Amino acid sequence: MTTDPTPSRRHGSDTLITIAGSAFAPLAALATAPILAHGLSLDGRGAVASVTAPLLLATTIGTIGVPASVTFHAARRTGPLGRLVLRGALLVAVVAVLVTVALVMLSDWFAGGDAPLARLVSIAACAVLPSLVVLVLQAAAGGSGRWRLVAVERFLTAAVRLCGIGGAAMAGSLSIELAVAVLALSPVLGGFAYLGLLRRTAIRPSAAAAPGTGPTMGSMLGYGARVWIGTVSGALLLRLDQALLTPLVGVEALGLYVVAVTVAELPRVISDAARDVSFSADAADRSDERLARTARIASSAVLVVSVVLAFAAPLLVPVAFGDDFVGAVPLVLVLLVATCIGSASTIGGAALIARGRPGVRSLAFVLGCLVNVAVLLVLTPAIGVMAAAVSTLCGGVAIALVNAIALHRVLGYDPRRLVGLRRSDLVVVRAAVVRRLPGGAA
Repeated sequence: MTTDPTPSRRHGSDTLITIAGSAFAPLAALATAPILAHGLSLDGRGAVASVTAPLLLATTIGTIGVPASVTFHAARRTGPLGRLVLRGALLVAVVAVLVTVALVMLSDWFAGGDAPLARLVSIAACAVLPSLVVLVLQAAAGGSGRWRLVAVERFLTAAVRLCGIGGAAMAGSLSIELAVAVLALSPVLGGFAYLGLLRRTAIRPSAAAAPGTGPTMGSMLGYGARVWIGTVSGALLLRLDQALLTPLVGVEALGLYVVAVTVAELPRVISDAARDVSFSADAADRSDERLARTARIASSAVLVVSVVLAFAAPLLVPVAFGDDFVGAVPLVLVLLVATCIGSASTIGGAALIARGRPGVRSLAFVLGCLVNVAVLLVLTPAIGVMAAAVSTLCGGVAIALVNAIALHRVLGYDPRRLVGLRRSDLVVVRAAVVRRLPGGAA
């Protein structure tokens, strides 16, 4: 375990930068969601989700774990950064073609038999390949500690989304087709933030690495595949319900659920940012105390934000989205509970993959996904769209339990250390915030 205080100080600073960058996407979603709700109506909002949910799912499946592998190897300095990116991009490109073809073939099913929506699903599938390449670049930037680039990329993505949809609404030209185009292309355009990444000084390989070689594509794929199983299961846990709701309960119910997800996922910005930075930092420099402190601070912050949103939701949702979306409020409350349960667990899962046990973390997500799908299919006939929120909660509980058991039995780590804010944690938070303020210590 490291005793050097410098990595801890940098970890806190990187986490704050990443939280700020990660906040752009949900804030843009929160800003554009009312525009879409009012501009496209409940059915129109559901139609947009019917197209974009399969696209997000296909993009996640197409990663085959390569971005996580790039981050892992970049953090450990096992080879030149440019070579890692090139090999990672080649791997995802091959899979992207297959995933795109599959998405086109299944477009009619995802669209619930609606021919115009099926065409949009097929067109949006063209964004899979460039989106995957951007994810590889993002992974390389994070693994090499260039979190400011990641923050810039996320800002650009959010800005394109907000300006595109907001500008179209102001011009009176907002449509389902235009909304889908903006949502599909914004992550690709945000990737321009990484244009200068490979022109900078490449990371120096560690002494243990073979000079000038780095990991082979086979070793990258082997590590990534073990992560990918969990990544896909996690994506299914978060997004499969949206992809299935159109054929199960129709686009109107999906419109309600998408709004609920938009609001309830806001606190996840904190835990997701902490997870990303913890993964990179722990792969490069293992620290049990830093891991525990990060999880405690992140989960406590998620809880506070979730409680505020829970009290505000009955007023926020109808005011922001319109009276037609009042039915989303109960969904928001259930999803906020799921967000809180998963906040500390997600950082524990990052420790498992950073310390060479990605398969164990994947097992947790597979189990969570199975629970999610089972609950969704069983409860939907009885309680409709609420089944999607309840299934997400049940899946999250399953993942948290498996991660806790794995941390204890596989790594010998007490999972209780990940929860319960301590006074020393507040001191660290204060110091990190002060350093980011004008005039603060470097």
